[in-house]
Amino acid sequence: MNNARCTDDGVIYSALEFSRQLSSDLEIKRRFLQCPACGGPAFFRHASPIGRSACFGARPHAQGCQLAAQEFADENQEEKLIHGRRIVVDFGYGSPTRPESFFGSRQPDPMQEGAGRKHDQLHGHIYHRRVGSLLRTLIEYPTFGNSDLIVDIEGRGEAPARNVFQPLESATHHFSGYFRGYWGVISDAKLAPDNSLWLNSGGNDNISFCLDSQFVDVIIKRYGIEDLEDIAGAYILVFGTPRVSQNGKLFCVVEDINLMALRLT
Repeated sequence: MNNARCTDDGVIYSALEFSRQLSSDLEIKRRFLQCPACGGPAFFRHASPIGRSACFGARPHAQGCQLAAQEFADENQEEKLIHGRRIVVDFGYGSPTRPESFFGSRQPDPMQEGAGRKHDQLHGHIYHRRVGSLLRTLIEYPTFGNSDLIVDIEGRGEAPARNVFQPLESATHHFSGYFRGYWGVISDAKLAPDNSLWLNSGGNDNISFCLDSQFVDVIIKRYGIEDLEDIAGAYILVFGTPRVSQNGKLFCVVEDINLMALRLT
């Protein structure tokens, strides 16, 4: 995508023009970008040392947007998935148990609303899915995240997918204290002075994720990240419990890197 609108100043920029902003201005404005045709959330990537030009991207575009790249989903596979009985989330890359320290304390959670034990009486398929597989499914099959398919999370119980997965663009302060699978597109990534990595999904009103410094090198190696600019426009799924900072920012600390997945684009 060659152009994007910045809602911070109302200007439609070309990628080259945008890249020539003062560094401090660019880092703020890149969190307020939209597709100029449909208003979908957009992102910016700097030029890379290996020759990639500065560029914009947007996802998701509104249906029918003239700037959207065509994406095709297998409708038969989606229908089969949505009408499956249950997905069991595997956080341990196949290990049978998770540490009690993470799931040990439980609180009343509206995620449980709509989930009934009657589902145990139904005969059907059980799908075991890792976090990366769930992220891919959320991206490729749009109705999955809003479906009634039961998602079983160890230590958290079960609930319909629509109560488990929360798009980043609509994750508000209301979700502070609530464990969910938060997913969507990252606008940019920044290293903090303490070497923690912050993954932002927009401006001050949007949720950000914090990875402790001990996880940063692991994530970089796992996903083959050569430059933090590679993360701009990436999809993310994090299972976690956000909270609100003293300055009113909604953020979520990634407690365990097995509770998150990235999909670079």
